[in-house]
Amino acid sequence: MSNFNSIRVFTNNPGNMENFKYSILYVDDEEINLRVFKSTFEDEFDVYTAISGAEGLKIFQDNKIDLIITDQRMPEMTGVEFLKHVLEHNPEPNRILLTGFSDIDALSSAVNVGKIYQYINKPWDESELKPVIYQALESYYLKCENQNLTQTLKEKNISLNQEVEEKNKALEQLHKSEKELRIAKEKAEESDRLKTSFLNNMSHEIRTPLNGIVGFAELVCEDDITLEDRKTFSRYISQNSHDLLNIIQNIVQLSKIESGMMKCMPVEVNCDEIFEQLYTEYKGRFAQKGLKITFDCMLKEDEKHVFLDKGKTLEIIKQLLDNALKFTEEGGVSLRGYIQDNQLHIIIKDTGIGISPEYHSLVFERFRKLEKNTQKLYRGNGIGLSIALGYTKMLDGTIDLVSEESKGSKFTLVLPLVSFKKASENFNRHITNAVKISNILIVEDEEDNAMLLKFLFKNTNAMLHLASDGQQAIDICSANPEIDLVLMDLRMPLIDGFEATKEIKKFRPELKIIAQSAYAFESDRRKAMEAGCDDFIIKPLNKAKLQKLIVLANK
Repeated sequence: MSNFNSIRVFTNNPGNMENFKYSILYVDDEEINLRVFKSTFEDEFDVYTAISGAEGLKIFQDNKIDLIITDQRMPEMTGVEFLKHVLEHNPEPNRILLTGFSDIDALSSAVNVGKIYQYINKPWDESELKPVIYQALESYYLKCENQNLTQTLKEKNISLNQEVEEKNKALEQLHKSEKELRIAKEKAEESDRLKTSFLNNMSHEIRTPLNGIVGFAELVCEDDITLEDRKTFSRYISQNSHDLLNIIQNIVQLSKIESGMMKCMPVEVNCDEIFEQLYTEYKGRFAQKGLKITFDCMLKEDEKHVFLDKGKTLEIIKQLLDNALKFTEEGGVSLRGYIQDNQLHIIIKDTGIGISPEYHSLVFERFRKLEKNTQKLYRGNGIGLSIALGYTKMLDGTIDLVSEESKGSKFTLVLPLVSFKKASENFNRHITNAVKISNILIVEDEEDNAMLLKFLFKNTNAMLHLASDGQQAIDICSANPEIDLVLMDLRMPLIDGFEATKEIKKFRPELKIIAQSAYAFESDRRKAMEAGCDDFIIKPLNKAKLQKLIVLANK
């Protein structure tokens, strides 16, 4: 999400633009909520509060309000009724509804009648509400800017049309200006849609693994659980942590999907574990809707271990399962998985609403939502299948759709694989030629990261040396010629890892230096290699990653 403080003030705003604040009207029948909201946001915004819908309407009519936030359950006038009156007076400001999980009918009415921009589940949390407020105000600003742009275009057209009879050149300029303004307007509208969809999807996707991490982290600290339970909880924490890492990486890389800048990152994967993880995650969600979910994924033993991009593969399958779950009300969904001709085949079939053949080519377009039943509210932002297709193309795979309206849909995903046997043979040849290491310099300014590396090497006979900045690393390498490996963090105070590597290589060109960093872009890897690093490993670190780069002596 863009920085809200960087949003320009509307060009038609009066007064001192530097001191301008957007105005928010918050309506809630609980006075404590009004006080908390005002104290939380009054430094950034002009906050108006009302304890009833009637009072809120009076404030709205007497003041310029940029954003409206209202509770749904209020006496005398509900939030939806209040928003209906607001729309009659001025439909321009965006509207946010605060509602509970049980108010699904009110939410549907709020979308259709109150034309809300977004809804937030109560009780609201500042970390959740503030980004939505920023996003709603930015959307409101862009809408106003687009209106100004349209008005400017109309005025320019009138002016040029008056001159067209006198000067043919003016007519040509008008056509040119119209084209440039139209392109600018389309780009602004597309940018607004992209940001809105991105932020909504990001909130949901991050919270899912965080729920598992936070929940099991609390359970693992309880005194009355068994050692086996602790191991199970730790495994779930680790699994969800990796899932969250993949999500964050996907968020960072989302803008690169269509530009072709994202890279495929295959890892060793047990296909049975992928299917088991998916079944465990989705069986409860399908059961809540009274739907049946079946998995048929029996693989031969020599087919289970493959190399593929696990994060992107899981994301593709989850998007297809989410789509099936959303549009299926009766019956169920089946997932069939098998390997044929060194390709992973995933077939997801549902008994949902289906899609008419003439719309098959549109379902993978961004923000495209084809449901026609306005009585049924389907959640979603319209980019799930386009993300699935984008990842599939990156993995050199295909997605086929067979569907008919009212008769369900079948999606067939096919992904090429790198066999585990072939990859293992290549890796073993690399390890055979690796240099044995007995003295290691760990260069890390974060104490917890340094402790993690020490723990990973604790069962070896390697001598460990520690440095907290680049200058210490240079001095230690100069004074200790027996050091034969450096694990170099890249971001450090005084002298960073790039410069430290360059200096060390000047007097120890043969010394192996492995960059270990949270920088995950290809440009950072390239910069590290240009500085003299022999390899590059991305944080978070674990023993498996290190063992693929080095072999320790005296085990």
